[in-house]
Amino acid sequence: MKTKHLFIKNKSYLLSYFLLALCIVPAYFTSCKDDIEEDAYSTFTGETVASFCQNNSQLSTFSRIIEESGNGPLLSLYGHFTCFVPTDSAFENYFNEHQIAYENLTKDDKRTIVFNHLIRHNATEYISETFQQGPLPTPSMNERFMVISFGVDSLSGVYKQTIYVNKYSRILYKDNEVHNGVVHVINHLIEPSQDYLLTVMKEQDDFKLFAEAMELTHLGDSILQAYDPNYIDPAPGVDLVMATGYPARPVHTNRYGYTIFAEPDAVLNSEGIYTVEDLVKLAQRYYGNENLNDYTNRNNPLNKYISYHMLNRQMGTNAFVYQGRNTAEYAMNQRHEYYETMLDKRLMEIKAGNQINTLKDGTFVGVDEPASNIEGMNGYIHALTKILVYDERAMTGDVLNKRIRVDAYSIPPQLTNNNIRWKNIGDNRTISNNLCGEYLQLNAASQNILWGAEYWDAHQADEMKVTGWYDFTLRLPPVPPGTYEIRFGYNAVTWRGIAQIFIDGQICGIPVDLTKTGDSPDVGYVKDSETIDGGKENDKMMRNRGYMKGAQAARNADYGHTLRQSQNNLRVIVGTFTFDTYDYHYFRAKNVDTDSREFQLDYFEYCPVSYLDKETID
Repeated sequence: MKTKHLFIKNKSYLLSYFLLALCIVPAYFTSCKDDIEEDAYSTFTGETVASFCQNNSQLSTFSRIIEESGNGPLLSLYGHFTCFVPTDSAFENYFNEHQIAYENLTKDDKRTIVFNHLIRHNATEYISETFQQGPLPTPSMNERFMVISFGVDSLSGVYKQTIYVNKYSRILYKDNEVHNGVVHVINHLIEPSQDYLLTVMKEQDDFKLFAEAMELTHLGDSILQAYDPNYIDPAPGVDLVMATGYPARPVHTNRYGYTIFAEPDAVLNSEGIYTVEDLVKLAQRYYGNENLNDYTNRNNPLNKYISYHMLNRQMGTNAFVYQGRNTAEYAMNQRHEYYETMLDKRLMEIKAGNQINTLKDGTFVGVDEPASNIEGMNGYIHALTKILVYDERAMTGDVLNKRIRVDAYSIPPQLTNNNIRWKNIGDNRTISNNLCGEYLQLNAASQNILWGAEYWDAHQADEMKVTGWYDFTLRLPPVPPGTYEIRFGYNAVTWRGIAQIFIDGQICGIPVDLTKTGDSPDVGYVKDSETIDGGKENDKMMRNRGYMKGAQAARNADYGHTLRQSQNNLRVIVGTFTFDTYDYHYFRAKNVDTDSREFQLDYFEYCPVSYLDKETID
């Protein structure tokens, strides 16, 4: 029985399909060429990744490597595997390029090859209809992300879209669903770069000038680590059960990651910049004249220019802004994030469409996606469409002169680099108290749970919960000097607790009771639909009590209502604060209730007091 394009979405039906597949005829290939017709491949219900490769003659090399690396049993078990399998001719090219023979491969080499091509997920696999340009959400079993891109190839005179992995490996035949996952057949081995980002950039033809400037500043030296050597695994090789009863998966290794935004030579040339000296003159216009003769000094204008192009978190072009379901449909174009750059205490705004630092007149610095997602050992390089600078007047008077909302998960880069942010829907994670370093400091009595759900009233689905006799401090992003109202959003339920809040070490009012829902007299929530003015007067009354309704632009995806429409989702106005300089600010919460209850971190807001009368309910 031979079936083409068999897609089994619900794995609970697989056993029934397996019982029907009483007679399985192995697929065969009629050619060793890469341009293999789709009819040459077949999907068989009941097969596994291992048997699929074993039963197809043009996948014999990878099949042999699976077995000889000791991964045959793994890929024969039930699970959720996504496997990109190179053809035998792909291996022939690989051996020729590297001037080696199969016999030269050690067992460790074979294991690396298998794991470079294999993604293991606890709940899903990746079929082509879910692919987006950029990295897949889950890393390979070698902890490297596979980057998807698209192109158009001509096959027999017919043009059709093709899919590439890591820019070089073309998918010849996609979506072969098997009992324990899905197999995509490719024409080139996936070989993640073993070089750091500056080395990778220097190898590119399009970033010669930026790479030269980056090398002069020695900023490449600050992004050479892939893992934290001092991190202590809280539970080596095992998962934990927290005191709350939640099973939780800890972070066993603490990854570092980086993102570099770089102007290609063509963009710089279009602005009359052909040499590093030209670039220094540009940098002086925005960053001053300090330490002009020392490019390695962090106050040097060229150093500042390059620093503002760098983030200490690894993100592909499809991970700059929230892509999940907990955004109101009308607000999809409003999605935005704020990231701290490696220029001291300076933020970058990225909006939907990968628009960087969008001004009120609609102008922005764009990202050239086809030329981006250039991967290195610990991050990505992305190509810009315009010159990127921190223009003090434009940033303080325009881009950042509005409500700045940041999800709690977006603040510590460790949650991005360890693939937790936006990735633990329906899952419980825990982190040791030293994972996030200066970004999140927890006392020894704190226990934390990182969790996400699209059926919950939570901004971007993620929530961070801290239990025990906690006393923790979260370092908030730096903002320009000014007077701001600071708030935090939470979801009120009975298992929350009472905490005293501090900002920059100063106590802020009386303790906050996170069990109070909107219908409490102390809060005074009234649904907008039950008012004659859309809730405007009620908003004023709630503000007088120190509360605000949740954000209208965020929603509970499964139940359809926005956070504003939920009386359990509230914002607490912590207070009004004046900051004279660019600096970090520290949100501290201390348990004053009982060790059996929790504090929830959802999102934070800075709102300039001059902007309060312009603020919308979004």
